[in-house]
Amino acid sequence: MNLEKQKAFIIHVAFISLLLAFVYIGIKYLLPLLMPFVIGMIIAVVFRRLIDLIEKKTHIKRSFVSIFILILFYGILGFVISMLGFKAFNFLKDFITGLPDFYKQTLFPALNGVTNDVMKNVPGIRPYVEHFLNNIDTSIFDTLKNASSTILVTITTLAGQVPSLLIKFIFTIVSSFFFTIDYYKITRFIILQFKGERREMLLRLKDNGIGTIGKFIRAYATIISITFVELSLGFAIIGIPHPILFGFLIAIIDILPIIGTGAILLPWTIISFILSNTRVGIGILILYIVITVVRQTLEPRIVGQQIGLHPIVTLLLMFMGAQLMGVLGLFMLPILATLLLKLNEEGTIHILKK
Repeated sequence: MNLEKQKAFIIHVAFISLLLAFVYIGIKYLLPLLMPFVIGMIIAVVFRRLIDLIEKKTHIKRSFVSIFILILFYGILGFVISMLGFKAFNFLKDFITGLPDFYKQTLFPALNGVTNDVMKNVPGIRPYVEHFLNNIDTSIFDTLKNASSTILVTITTLAGQVPSLLIKFIFTIVSSFFFTIDYYKITRFIILQFKGERREMLLRLKDNGIGTIGKFIRAYATIISITFVELSLGFAIIGIPHPILFGFLIAIIDILPIIGTGAILLPWTIISFILSNTRVGIGILILYIVITVVRQTLEPRIVGQQIGLHPIVTLLLMFMGAQLMGVLGLFMLPILATLLLKLNEEGTIHILKK
């Protein structure tokens, strides 16, 4: 009897390991390959209720309502992306090409002023400071000039990838139209391929999946909102112009775990100190520390409460997901764990003991 239990345990572990391996391969390799169709289906799900409502109220055929809603959506999206992209491109171009002049005219004089003060207070180190200043002048200027060229080359390379991105974008648009217009036909066809308990499991997986993703979006919308309020208030107290605008832009960047607010606030702090703007430097550094502490404390708790996982479990899954699959895994692993937990609670699968 004991041997049979051991065999059953080994088979159970092997099955779960194989299932996890398939999920990992699917998310890491298959999902990016099918991303235009995945996004198209997500768009169809997002607009499904709105289209149903308009169809019911106006008695206009679903296909016409779907086409109108999607044309309106892509029109607004295209306008926003074009405007933001144009402004961002011009800003980056002016910023990058102006880096060497900024160093020569602003940064180096400020650095020179700091070193002169040091040499006045400690005359004995004058030769060393002058040697250091000459070396750092040449090194930083060359680095900035090379960085400008490198970034411009990178932008040119990215511009060369536009045709590939355009093809993916076209497939996304076309698939979203098909998925939206024939949403119920497609879902009905998929459901009919399953019977009995498998069909019931698929329906529960769909409902729980949509609900979990919605909760996940709400959780991160809450986190972004908290960061936005912190940044806006902090910038207003420090005296940064346009605090709400800067707070909004940096709050959006903060959702990216690899970049985060540190990519903006830390260089800003260093430059402020170099330019002898100590008050702004200290203020932004304190703001960065507060945002980081609040984010690291609240993120697992907010996400965990929304999707029903303990904060430490959420934190562990987010870390593991980021290590295994990058940014995508950061979001996907907690979502998958929540789906399995929901299905286990409903008795559809039996992984954890209640």
